[in-house]
Amino acid sequence: MARSDQKNTDLLLRSKWIDDNSKTGQMVLSLLAPPDAAFPATVRLAYTAITRIPPETELIGAHYIARTANYHELQPLAPLKAGPDGLLWQITIPVLSHKPNHCTDGPSSAFLILPDNSTIDIDCDPLRPENETAEGSDEQADVATKAEPSSQTAPTAPMLAMLPMPNQSSVAAWREAAPSAFALDESLKDVGDRVNALYIRLFGEKPPFGEASSSITLRLATDGGQRAKDDARAGAYRLTFSDKEIVINADDKGIFYALIALAQIWRGAQKEPALFAFPANGTIEDWPIHDWRGMHLDVSRQFYSAETVTAFLDCLAWHRLNHFHWHLTDDEGWRLESKIYPHLTEIGAWRGHGLALLPQHGAGAARYGGFYTQEQVRDILAHAASLQIDVMPEVDVPGHCHAAMMALPELIDPSAMQGNASVQGYVNNALNPGLGATWLFLESIFGELADLFPGACVHIGGDEVPHGAWVGSRGANSWAKAKGLLDTDGKPDSMKMQAAILRFVVNRLEDAGKVPFAWQEAAKGGGVDPEKVTLMAWMNAQSARDLTDQGYRVVMCPGEVYYLDMAQSTNWQEPGLSWAGTSSPADTYQFDAQASLGKNKDLLVGIQGGIWSENLISRARFNHMVFPRLSAIAESAWTLPEHKQWSSFEARQRLMPTLPETIKA
Repeated sequence: MARSDQKNTDLLLRSKWIDDNSKTGQMVLSLLAPPDAAFPATVRLAYTAITRIPPETELIGAHYIARTANYHELQPLAPLKAGPDGLLWQITIPVLSHKPNHCTDGPSSAFLILPDNSTIDIDCDPLRPENETAEGSDEQADVATKAEPSSQTAPTAPMLAMLPMPNQSSVAAWREAAPSAFALDESLKDVGDRVNALYIRLFGEKPPFGEASSSITLRLATDGGQRAKDDARAGAYRLTFSDKEIVINADDKGIFYALIALAQIWRGAQKEPALFAFPANGTIEDWPIHDWRGMHLDVSRQFYSAETVTAFLDCLAWHRLNHFHWHLTDDEGWRLESKIYPHLTEIGAWRGHGLALLPQHGAGAARYGGFYTQEQVRDILAHAASLQIDVMPEVDVPGHCHAAMMALPELIDPSAMQGNASVQGYVNNALNPGLGATWLFLESIFGELADLFPGACVHIGGDEVPHGAWVGSRGANSWAKAKGLLDTDGKPDSMKMQAAILRFVVNRLEDAGKVPFAWQEAAKGGGVDPEKVTLMAWMNAQSARDLTDQGYRVVMCPGEVYYLDMAQSTNWQEPGLSWAGTSSPADTYQFDAQASLGKNKDLLVGIQGGIWSENLISRARFNHMVFPRLSAIAESAWTLPEHKQWSSFEARQRLMPTLPETIKA
């Protein structure tokens, strides 16, 4: 296949949204080129956009050729030639998949496919409303102003530069200046070395622990972990400050958290001494209010290198988050090496023009993607363990399996192409229960996953399988009828079919000694057993209440406040999605999961943020959208609501790390 895969800044795709008082409005695409540039009528425009063209839409100025999820191909009605104003081609899309609300809802990548199948890349401007005249840019969108309330009074100095905020502190006196460093007794050396190494990786600065000549000594109390044993939650610690020493009472996890807290206090007192200070005498009693303090990362839609994942884990550890939910597979890419099915990554880990997986989410014609070898996974798991972080892998089934199905044709029943599309626009992306290959795949892949990941928890997905997903599949329909998985009209019920698939996976994982987790839709169609599976309530806070009413244990990750791909305000230039609304850092910070759950709060396992990567097409965009909302979730996961203060958080979050620009994406 001949391909140029070269950047061509002479071509620019501009997109404009027109509010015509219809449900979705219209989008106008304008392809600009140098005057007199010409292309034949057989050229095609390929572009990716989260706001899609619905099937069978009649375009103005183009033929609709094909679409796979967010990837579109259009063809001109006649040969193209740019006029004096540089306009080469204008296309009007009269109906859209949904109404756009932000600059990132339009085309994010584009290229021309020439008659010889080579390609020319096209630059894309952010989507603009019809009446906006300002020259918006992706860089401007990345630094859009965040909406914050300013009604609370400013914090008073001195303060502890801790994040999360401690649950109990009593400081009788403050030092005039932070100590230069701390000497560790032998019992703390191993943990001190780990925290020092973390500090250097995050900040590239001299770390606080281990200077033998320091006048301040850190000492582990003789009763060691007694404090944590007295407390309901592991990870509790007590710090007692005096002139010559700091005494730590904690278990192993608590020691690690105590040293991170000390390092934060020390760094804040050095960086902003007018606001933050180091205690001379006093006590900090601290403990996490939630056992599950999690953060999710989607590595399918955008791929993050192993180096980036380890750097991300460092950020989580500094926030005292303790669970990393690693979303390893989805429609857009399979990211985990399988020795049993090598094609999953040989084919399913890569997107691009002419490949089995077409470009999506900001990627152009060039081959894009990657995966984690099993050796890299083991290294990442060891890194996480050194930071007191448990890793929960996710292989999402039975939906969101387009990448797996493109890599393994035996998983495809062509007759299922009549089925309903997923919310992202994929048709036939759900593993078909009528195929024997499906059951072998589930048995094998989850067995391999259980062997690779030593942790207790495995996430099995279970979300967004559309009703009627397998309509037209003779095998699936016959299987459903044989199993009695029918609706009230006697037709195959896709939710009951999904539930049967998930119960099979749950049993497989239980046999391997694992604890299954799933998204909230796993409760549908008869559902998975509440005694066996913990569900993640993601649609909204009300869904968590509904699940606990059914007896499910839940992790709360409601999209309206804890999904970090949601835009931070209604400002058009603010990047992100808004199907769940918008959430500023203050909105995220102020949400109280326990209060929103009500009477069944005993079934709340914890809280978790969600990082879905469709719009995170640059490191700057990632840091803008993830931070400081990640910090807000971390404080809510650890600190009692009555001890939180927004104005204090605003000051403390400035000291927190983000993902470095220097690490390979």
